Amino acid sequence: MYTPPPNTHTDTPQYVHAVIFGAPFSLSKAFLHTLPYSEPVTVYHGKTTFMPLAFDPYAVPKALNIYREIANHEFQNVNAAEIVARIMKGRALYEERQRKKGEKGMTEEVEKIRQEMEREQKRKEVESQFGL
Repeated sequence: MYTPPPNTHTDTPQYVHAVIFGAPFSLSKAFLHTLPYSEPVTVYHGKTTFMPLAFDPYAVPKALNIYREIANHEFQNVNAAEIVARIMKGRALYEERQRKKGEKGMTEEVEKIRQEMEREQKRKEVESQFGL
């Protein structure tokens, strides 16, 4: 991780060297010490208020003094449940659009059939008038 030189502002750029996707929910010492590139210097996590727990999944990083909690930010309410809800809402909107398209298509099809029947009826009327 980037460490700013002394006597600089705290808003100097901070760099993340790696993000571990698919990390276990509770970080064990064995997991932290067997990462492929190196042991982590810091473990960052935001507040988790949506899911009360009986245990601390970050006890090991806290004991190793590498845990840092992220302050409040505009995306702090985004979690797996929020993402799934967004996906399901998008799916429902998509299905509704498709249903309306299908109804429109059915209405257009019925209108074509009606027009064809009217043309056929007019043709029969003309044929009967002229004895065809």
